[in-house]
Amino acid sequence: MGTIFFILLCWYFVKGRDDPNVHNAAKKAAGGTAKAAGGCFTVIFILIGLTIVSTAFGILSAFSWLIPFIFVFAVISAISKSGKEKKQREKSPEYRDVVQNYNQGEEFKLTKSTDKRIRIISRFSKKHNLALNDDQIELIMNASYVSYHWEKEVYDMSKSYSVEAEWFKSETDWLRAYLKVFPIMDISSDFLIQKKIVKDSFLEIFRNLPTGSYYTTNELIKWINNKYMVNFDEMSFRIAHRFLEECGYSFKLPTTHILRNDSEIDKLAEAYDRMEGSAGKPGVM
Repeated sequence: MGTIFFILLCWYFVKGRDDPNVHNAAKKAAGGTAKAAGGCFTVIFILIGLTIVSTAFGILSAFSWLIPFIFVFAVISAISKSGKEKKQREKSPEYRDVVQNYNQGEEFKLTKSTDKRIRIISRFSKKHNLALNDDQIELIMNASYVSYHWEKEVYDMSKSYSVEAEWFKSETDWLRAYLKVFPIMDISSDFLIQKKIVKDSFLEIFRNLPTGSYYTTNELIKWINNKYMVNFDEMSFRIAHRFLEECGYSFKLPTTHILRNDSEIDKLAEAYDRMEGSAGKPGVM
C-alpha cells in the first residue's frame, strides 16, 4: 500500500503536476475527499504520510544500486523531451507569430508546472488589482497550455514592472485592458475568439457613450464606471478606444474647446481704450 502511494506521489511531482488535466482531477479529488472525510482527512493524511516515508526508506535501501541508472535515464529523458518540445514550438505557426510580432523576435519559455503558473497569475492579479477570481485564474492557466498567445501573457505576468504602464506596452494591450477593467469576464483558449469577446465587450459600452453631456474624458470615464460597474482609467480607456478604431469602429469622444466671442472682446477693448484716453485729458473726470 505504501509503495503504491510512494510511486504515485513521485509520478505526480515529476510528471503529473505539469499536466493541467491531472491538476484539475487532483484538485477535484482533493475537494471531494475533504468534504467526505471532514476532520478525519487530516489524521488519515498524516498516517499515509508516515507510511510513505517509512516505505520510501525501505525501497531506497533495497534498490540503492538502481539509483545511478535511474538518474542517468532521467537526465537523458529530460534532454530528449526538451529537444522535442523546442522543435515542436519552432514548427508551430502560432509560436512563430507570437515570437515575431508580440515578443520582438525573442524566444520565451514558461514553467511547465501548473501550480507555478497559477501562483504567477494569482500574484500578478493581486499586485496590480486585477479582478480575476479563482475560476478565471484556472481558465487562464489551462489556456496557457493550449495557446502560445496565452502562454506569452502568463510569461509576461512573471516579470516585474515598476509601473503598470509598462505592462500595457504590448501588442495585446487590448486584452490587458480587458483583464484590468472588467470584474466579470469570459476567457477562451482560442485567441481569435478571445479577441472577439474583448471587442464585443468594449462595443457594448462605447455604443452608448453620452458624449454630448460631458466636457472632459475623465467625467465620461467616471460615468461609465458608475453605470457599468467597471474599472476604466484614462490609459485603459484610450487603449479600448484605439482598439475599436483598429477594428473599424469610430466613436467621438469629448473635446475641450476654448470659447471666444470676438465681438464682446472687441467691445471691451474699445471701452478700455476710451477710458484710458479720457484719463489722459486735463479737466476730464
